Parts: sequence; C-alpha cells; structure tokens
Amino acid sequence: MNPVIPAPVPVPLPAPAWLLQFLLVFTFILHVLPMNFLLGGTVILTLSGFLGCKRSRHRELAVRAARALPPVVAFTITLGVAPLLFLQLVYGQLFYTSSVLMAWFWLAVVFLVLIGYYGVYWFNMQQDELGPRARWVMLGTALVFVLVALIFSRNMSFMLRPEEFYASFLKHKVGLIVGPVGAADIARLLHFIVGSLAVAGLGLAILSRTWSREAPDLAVWARRYGVKWFMGATAVQIFVGLWFLTSLPVGIRHLFLGGDALATAILVAAIALALVAMMTALRNLALGGACLVGTLVLMAVIRHLVRVAYLRPYFDPRALPVEGQWVVFTLFALLLVAGLATVGWMLWKFFLPGSARAASGQAG
Repeated sequence: MNPVIPAPVPVPLPAPAWLLQFLLVFTFILHVLPMNFLLGGTVILTLSGFLGCKRSRHRELAVRAARALPPVVAFTITLGVAPLLFLQLVYGQLFYTSSVLMAWFWLAVVFLVLIGYYGVYWFNMQQDELGPRARWVMLGTALVFVLVALIFSRNMSFMLRPEEFYASFLKHKVGLIVGPVGAADIARLLHFIVGSLAVAGLGLAILSRTWSREAPDLAVWARRYGVKWFMGATAVQIFVGLWFLTSLPVGIRHLFLGGDALATAILVAAIALALVAMMTALRNLALGGACLVGTLVLMAVIRHLVRVAYLRPYFDPRALPVEGQWVVFTLFALLLVAGLATVGWMLWKFFLPGSARAASGQAG
C-alpha cells in the first residue's frame, strides 16, 4: 500500500530549504545543551538527595547545585522554541500529522513541563522544610522530565515513518497513537538519557568552580564527582550509540559505515572528540568541555542526516517553493547574534570562580 502523506502547506518557504535546515540544526544545538544538563542534573541530584542522608558532601552538593536548575529550565524552554518552529516550517505536514495522532500525549508535555518546573523550584527553595521528602520531590521531578523526553522522542521518531500514519490511524484511536516502537526507538531514547548524564556530569564539574571561594573542599570534590559521571556515562554512551547505529535500517546505517564519505567522517569525528573529552576532562575542564560541545554539535548533525535519510523516499524540502523574506531573516539573525552574545557574557560572569567574581564586582 502506498503511504498516505499529507501535502505540504501551499505557502512558499521564506528562505531556501538548506538555510532553514541549517537554522533548525543550529538552534537545536543551542537547545540541547541546557536540555541535557536539566535532565541529567535532576537524575544526579536525585541520587545525591538519597545519598545525602548519610553523606554530608552529597547533601551540600544537592543544596548548591539545585540553585542552577531553575534558570536551566528557563533556558531549555526558551531555546526550544526556535528549533520547534523551524521543524514545523520545513517538515510541517509530517510533524503535525504525528502530533495529531498522539495528540493527548503531545499536549500533556505542556503540563508535565509546568509540573517539572514547579518541582525544581520546590526542591531548590524548600529543602530544609521538606526534610527527607526533598529527595522524593526531586525523584518525581526527574521522572517527569524523563517522561517529557520519552514523548518528544516518540514524536520525532514517528514523524520519520509516514508509511505508518494511515495504518496506525485505521487500527488505533486518534490521540493515543505512539506509532511502532522498535529497537532503534528504544536505543534513541536511551542514547539521549545517557548522553544527558554525561553533559550534566561535566556541567556539574564546571559549576563547582563557582563554589571555590565559599566551599573550596566541596568544589574540589564536586569537580571530581562530576567528571566521574561524565566519563562513566560517556563510556556507556559509546556502546549505546553503537546499538543505535546497528538498529537503524540497513540503508541508513550504511551511510555512516562508508556509504557516504561525509556522514562517515562526521561519525568518526564525533567518536574521536568524545574519547578526547574523556582523556582530558579531569586535567583540563575547558578542553574537555570544548570537546564535549564539539561532540554534541556533530551528533546534532548526524541526527539531521538520519532524519533526511528516513524521509528521502517520501519528501524532499528542496522541492518546496521559496519566496525569500530577507528583511525578516536579517532582523532574526541580528537579534540572534545579540542574544547569544548577551547570554555568553552572562554565563561567563556566572562561571567565574568565586574569588574572581568577587574581585570583578569590587572593581566595578
């Protein structure tokens, strides 16, 4: 049976498809950094909350690290808007169809994020009042964000299989359809969760620099603790990534195993950067962090190449009509650069070691 795929919206694209796809990947990279720190951070803080019953360092770590989570949630949500809009613009007829078929789950994301946002604030501001219940609050919050990740993963996977749309529509009740779940879908979700633990671990190590003045002993211990999370999760991630790769359809898997020189080179470079990050993170956080960011950038590109390969038999955005709106795009680009510069300056000031930040404040 031929797949039933909705026709694209009969409105020209405001820019060439390649530019919109570039912006989709670029803005997704901006989103994925705080998103990974948020998901992995809630998991690590959950464990620290339970270990804190008997270990004072874990208890103090939970108190201090929790202060970073509310702004991270805000960054995650705000930076997630742009890639979602570009996704709808380029792949709208596929994304909207999968979203409608799983509508109740997709709509639940809004409420789940609100619950998770509240849980982060509750844990951060009332740990003393909550007492032993604080760790259960963080556990519930972590589970909420894992559920959000599961829903997003299902929608992003389902939209890549338009041949399943009509069959799923006939067999199941619209609004409760999550599409077929295979080994690749499970590996994809696990790949994201394990990766978030690695990002959060290294993020925690970098965050500990801000405690070097008020709690130097904790800062040294937290740095090593975070790097251990990063190295352990990255080691596991290599095996999960291989599972994900081998679970892809043969034609798509072949692209990354020599079938396409560029795709293969990107995969090899991503693995190499991850290994370099593991070898250097403990001695040089800056280099380890840079290698991690580079790995995430390449993984985002690989994610897009997989999407293009899945959809190639059904849909090619380059075939869509284009009517450039360059004034709007120029304004968008200027605001994006200004916004990134502002956020970069804020993060630089925030992650200065405590003594350097105090001196900077006195000089001002």
